[in-house]
Amino acid sequence: MLMPAMLTRWTATPERVDREELLDLGHGSIEEVRRSLADLDRINRWLGGRAPLRRFLFPRMAAAARRPLRVLDVGTGSASGAVEIARWARTQGIDTQVVALDRSGRHLSIAQEAARPYPEIRFAQADVFDLPFAEESFDFVCSTLLLHHFAPAALRELLPKLWRLSRGSLVLNDLVRGRVPACFFEAASPFFARSPLTKYDGRASIRRAYTPAEMRRVLDEAGLSQARLYTHGLYYRMTVVMDRDAP
Repeated sequence: MLMPAMLTRWTATPERVDREELLDLGHGSIEEVRRSLADLDRINRWLGGRAPLRRFLFPRMAAAARRPLRVLDVGTGSASGAVEIARWARTQGIDTQVVALDRSGRHLSIAQEAARPYPEIRFAQADVFDLPFAEESFDFVCSTLLLHHFAPAALRELLPKLWRLSRGSLVLNDLVRGRVPACFFEAASPFFARSPLTKYDGRASIRRAYTPAEMRRVLDEAGLSQARLYTHGLYYRMTVVMDRDAP
């Protein structure tokens, strides 16, 4: 039986460690990157990365479907999220253009292959702090697994920028830091993280992710106290949602 002090130590949330990830640093061949992005798609499909689109983004798109819609997917990676948005919009008969943005040319070359059946997806290569879009260029701005890549000071700068791009809503989904997701990742790596890049980056992502309390503090300090923060405990995920008009 674990003593209380030992149990407290084991369950305590580890400190945030901002360690660069290999994909961000440009490591790996194009095939290694392709395998790692496939791992990320698998993780998002099975471990809560797509549920926020269905819960928060799609109902808002449906409510705004009286006009053509523009959606920005920031940090698109392999564009699997952009493809899911485009696929859903087609099934609903909603005229939608999705702009899939990433700073990595290698990621975008892989994404363009996956998105070939969806001409409504356009691609843009840019740094998130120097985006080539005017304010309120999009009805919706979304991201998956983007926020943990930035230190608090950078997030305080980035979040208002993304908010200003949207004339409708912002839906940003990310990890929650903790020992449980770290242990689960180690146990489930043979299925979810088949690439060595993913094994390293997965560990780094969990350690540099935020807790809900930390994210709430960043949002408030960024002047976005109106943002709502939803947690998805089973998957150790959280979603930042902001609306110009309450749904």
